[in-house]
Amino acid sequence: MSQDPSTARNLRVGHSERDAVAAILQAAAADGRLSMEELDERLDAALNAKTYGDLEPLTADLGAGGELPSRQPAGPRLPSRSVQGPPPPGYSREDPLSLDGGLSSEKRVGVWTVPPFIRINQGMGSVKLNCLQAIPAAQLIEIEMIGGTGSVVMILPDGWAVDHDRLSKSWGSKTIKVPREPAPGKPLLVVYGGLGMGSFKARPASRSELRKLGR
Repeated sequence: MSQDPSTARNLRVGHSERDAVAAILQAAAADGRLSMEELDERLDAALNAKTYGDLEPLTADLGAGGELPSRQPAGPRLPSRSVQGPPPPGYSREDPLSLDGGLSSEKRVGVWTVPPFIRINQGMGSVKLNCLQAIPAAQLIEIEMIGGTGSVVMILPDGWAVDHDRLSKSWGSKTIKVPREPAPGKPLLVVYGGLGMGSFKARPASRSELRKLGR
């Protein structure tokens, strides 16, 4: 006897179902079917989903490859867009995600995807990457530093690691307060390039930052 779809949609989901949907969304972004803004919004919803009914709308318009894990009743599937825009930056070394301190500041915070390739131009401002709720798109993430006089701060979750052997500081400074080797299943950030007269810091979360996240 088949399960009532309305009942199935009310079934609770766990970490494995949420992670499976996150993987589908990341693959769709890599294919150019989702913008980075759409990806961040849907990942946030997926991580906070409680039932299959919460997860279903997040992949319903992705066509093939957008099916949810077992127990999820089949829902309507809309065809993929016939005209697709360019893929999001950050998934090739030739087209990295570029973050620019310039004369002001740039930051990433909350739920966002850390792509495999990032280029940071320090400029004279500041760049802050808060990765406490971020989702890594790869186990190895390359970060190229373009030196300036500004500052770069990375706030990393437990288990994330930074390899800074290829990062020259010149007249600048670098402060690394996270491990060099990642924990199993966690990403390694390889930072290279130069700092100029700027500064680079990679650190774990402070107590106040963890309290804000309820941890």
